[in-house]
Amino acid sequence: MKCALITIGNELLSGMTINTNAAWIGNEFQNIGVSVNYHVTIPDEIDLIKSTLNQVSKDHDIVITTGGLGPTHDDITPTALYEYFNSKLTYDEEYWEQLKERFNKYNKNIPERNRSQVIKPHNGIMIPNPVGSARGLHFVKGDKWFFSMPGVPAEMKGMMSETIIPMLMARSNNEIHVKSIRVTGVPESGLAESLDDIIRKYNSCSFAFYPNLLEVNVRITSSDISTLKSAVEETIQKIGDSIFGFDDDSLESVIGKCLSEKGYTISTAESCTGGLIGHRLTEVSGSSEYYLGGIVSYSNMAKMKFLHVKEDTLNKVGAVSSETAVQMAEGVRKVFGSDIGISVTGIAGPGGGTDKKPVGTVYFGLALPDKTIVKHRVFGKNRTRNKQRSSQYALNMIRLALNEY
Repeated sequence: MKCALITIGNELLSGMTINTNAAWIGNEFQNIGVSVNYHVTIPDEIDLIKSTLNQVSKDHDIVITTGGLGPTHDDITPTALYEYFNSKLTYDEEYWEQLKERFNKYNKNIPERNRSQVIKPHNGIMIPNPVGSARGLHFVKGDKWFFSMPGVPAEMKGMMSETIIPMLMARSNNEIHVKSIRVTGVPESGLAESLDDIIRKYNSCSFAFYPNLLEVNVRITSSDISTLKSAVEETIQKIGDSIFGFDDDSLESVIGKCLSEKGYTISTAESCTGGLIGHRLTEVSGSSEYYLGGIVSYSNMAKMKFLHVKEDTLNKVGAVSSETAVQMAEGVRKVFGSDIGISVTGIAGPGGGTDKKPVGTVYFGLALPDKTIVKHRVFGKNRTRNKQRSSQYALNMIRLALNEY
């Protein structure tokens, strides 16, 4: 089935709000065999909404709109839909009472303007909103299905997951099987080249590469589950240790699971990443079981006072060096009494670089129970990207080391 997506809102066009809904919908629909092959963002204008609905419905089985279902003056998507489908409108008094009860739970009076959200068309179906007050809308015109949802991501996702996706799956006769393989440390081009033979062998499968700054998501799709399993197995064998997880896994969640299973604890000593590694580790629920704490030692004084880095080391080779990274990792491991200590020290930029140590130079230390590993990388000149890439590299060092224990 082919789908057209219309995202509505002046705030999207002005850049005030980032359109994350389109990416999420495209990703979810791909998993159920629905292809989003047209996407347009338009302003809050009734006539333009109607003309766009008319245009895209000619070539698509499903039309999705997001945005403009709230109670304010610029939320005019329902009006456009009612006019387009020639709807006769009534007030849903039962839903009005439900809304009043919701507001009463928080000791608030419901604003009168919310009455716009209880209007019900005679020829449309209301889609429950598990998160907010604005219900979605579903219309059918011939063999075309139309769905309209709020632009708030949490509300849109709730409607999609609980109502719309199940409806579309029931309509579709295509059974689609998908597996995502998450890879880090390998560029997209190199990954695609290494998998070229497998892609040709399994030409009935769809291989898609979704890169970002920190990883590449290899998504394999097939209508035959056994073929998919074989393709995934061969892909895993080919890529090897660069795979850190599957589907919705994050690198930090994989590390957390491994630390918990092995009963290990970890602590962090960070300079150029400013606490980002610790932040990512604690994004995982239950991380207090294995993450004992961290020290952001941005200055040389902090490195010496809290991590026991030797002053002589800092004077001779500097804070950005393999020797300092080792002492930071071993120091934080000792301070917290953890099984593992990870450290990072570098030049995030954009200033501070030299010919010998350019911007992007980073050293990593990993203190384990029986040895300490040190690594050196030179990233780019963008400060934010350097911090993100450094945190990713450090976490991947931890993962690879844990695989050996």
